[in-house]
Amino acid sequence: MSVQVSYKKQIAFSIICLIIILIAIESIIITYDYFTKQCKFMDSDAFENLEHAQKLQICRDFEALTITKYPIPEMKPNQDFPTIHINNIGFRGPDVSLIKPENTYRVFMIGGSTTFGSASTSDRTTIPGYLQHKFNSEITETNIEVINAGISGAFSFTEIQLLKNKIFDYEPDLIIVYDGVNDVVKQYPTNDHIFDEKKESGFFEEIANLLSNYRTIQIFQKIFLYSNTQEWNERLIYELEEYDVDKKVQIWKNNWNEICQISKEKDFDMLITIHPIAGTSERSLTDFERMKFIQSDGQKVVNYLNTYALALEQLDPRCENVEDLRHVFDGVEGPVFYDYIHVTDRGNKIVAEKLFEIAKPIVFSKVLE
Repeated sequence: MSVQVSYKKQIAFSIICLIIILIAIESIIITYDYFTKQCKFMDSDAFENLEHAQKLQICRDFEALTITKYPIPEMKPNQDFPTIHINNIGFRGPDVSLIKPENTYRVFMIGGSTTFGSASTSDRTTIPGYLQHKFNSEITETNIEVINAGISGAFSFTEIQLLKNKIFDYEPDLIIVYDGVNDVVKQYPTNDHIFDEKKESGFFEEIANLLSNYRTIQIFQKIFLYSNTQEWNERLIYELEEYDVDKKVQIWKNNWNEICQISKEKDFDMLITIHPIAGTSERSLTDFERMKFIQSDGQKVVNYLNTYALALEQLDPRCENVEDLRHVFDGVEGPVFYDYIHVTDRGNKIVAEKLFEIAKPIVFSKVLE
């Protein structure tokens, strides 16, 4: 006598089997990832001379960082990894005292992952790290502290909150702003309420965000992209949405004008800059740089970034120190970028040398007076 299984039980059994298979696939992929970890920079020609073990360490250290997202992006203090040290106040580099030591000139450099030093081989080879070395080599009478306050994902709005709620308490003498792409690509709030609590997402948005973290789905997405008939290195993947850039830039100008006013009241200097990306300097891109530039809608980003650069000169006269760094890599041959935004240690050093040239008169006017 045969035993018939109900359709409901068959469906339930099939769903359980499918879940088990998906969990098994996900576990295999995660295990594979752990031993063959690939951060986005690892295949770049800019890192071809770096040993795989060192690239793997940089990759794991960066992904191990704990960063809070709300109310604003901040790093958890006292994190220590082989290539990254997060200090006692949540910034990259040596510890910082709340009370500024005597005979000390304090420089804070703020920005996103380009300032933080995404994929830098050490704290010393970030832009602030190289800048610290330059000041140490030229000034011995005064202790110059260059503090790396870069946080991945930060842009001008979150940086202004960071200045008001934290950095001003540490008695800065000079604040260097190194911004660009994050302001172009991120939504710019018009008030502080967005940072009061985590923004609520709809049910389907939450499900999509949850599923996007699963490596199995990411692998299938990549297979779909590679199956496209268009050449991979000529394909637009991350399209930048259209928006009213003039309105956004006006908000940007108003906020930095406010900080420049505060700087006069609190007696510290500001240096506001626009950083370069692949495609803004007069140089030949490598094949890898060109591919990343095209995939990330680079030309549209450059066009929007141009508007911010023009606005730089329109800031209030109180913002007296501004610099357009989009062309800092003019004439530089060979790979510099490992995607269309971030650079290697070599690129960090070039930027730091330019920033030192700009900041030196500002600093010397105070420490040598």
